[in-house]
Amino acid sequence: MSVLKWFGDLDRRWLYLLVLFVVIFPLVNPLGIPIEVTDGTRQFVEAVEKLKPGDRMLLVFDYSIGGGPDVGPQAEIVMAHAFSKGVKVVEVAFLEAGLIHARNAIDKWEKAGKVYGEDIILLGYAAGAETAISAFAQDVAQVFPTDIRGKPLSSYPIMEGIKTAADFDLIAEFATGIPGPPEWVRQVVTRSNVPLACGVVAVMGPQNVPYLQSGQLVGLLGGGLKSAAEYETAIGMPGLATAAMDAQSLGHVVIVLFVLMGNLLFWAERQEQKAKKG
Repeated sequence: MSVLKWFGDLDRRWLYLLVLFVVIFPLVNPLGIPIEVTDGTRQFVEAVEKLKPGDRMLLVFDYSIGGGPDVGPQAEIVMAHAFSKGVKVVEVAFLEAGLIHARNAIDKWEKAGKVYGEDIILLGYAAGAETAISAFAQDVAQVFPTDIRGKPLSSYPIMEGIKTAADFDLIAEFATGIPGPPEWVRQVVTRSNVPLACGVVAVMGPQNVPYLQSGQLVGLLGGGLKSAAEYETAIGMPGLATAAMDAQSLGHVVIVLFVLMGNLLFWAERQEQKAKKG
């Protein structure tokens, strides 16, 4: 009872401080709490593993600013995996906010030593959602006659031989809404049969599983941040997503313990009151 009473009298600010500590600590020093890799994530990893040095992957930034913390780590680890295999990455966005994420990725990887126009390129943003995707699938240069820096696509080595979406060795699309996997399946996969893998926020995961089961998707990161952590685990490259999942897990544990302690304290006080009345 003394411990429970001490807990009940404790200034709640100490509880807030404890929660803050258990959340921040794993972000600085990841604990590596075991994460089960789901089939969709494993298949996504295998799709990237099949790529050879010099192959070109189209990476589509179709996620919002709000969805960035959930889907952004997915795109980051997939790019890191692709570059580790010598794969070249072509970036594009069919959601306006996605262009911001794409620019940030370009800046990051150029600073890391990737050569713009040879290892990585950003075509830009095209309005029109599914209509724009359809046009892009049939003629890349019609939708993007120049890249984000205003030069013709034909002037870049990375774009040599790329005429349609079918010329890419893999398309990786990351989405938080529309456009998303359904639009890419309808307008690209059914027409050109190019391999398509997608990453989405957790709420979109279940509705896109049928595309994975039918083989129209070769991989699916359907659990938001958790899927990014799964991917990092699968390829042995723990990063921000793994650390964030550690922090989330520990935070949940502490909150559950607080709830249990509070209920135990309430029960103990009720028993004490009954004893006094008896």
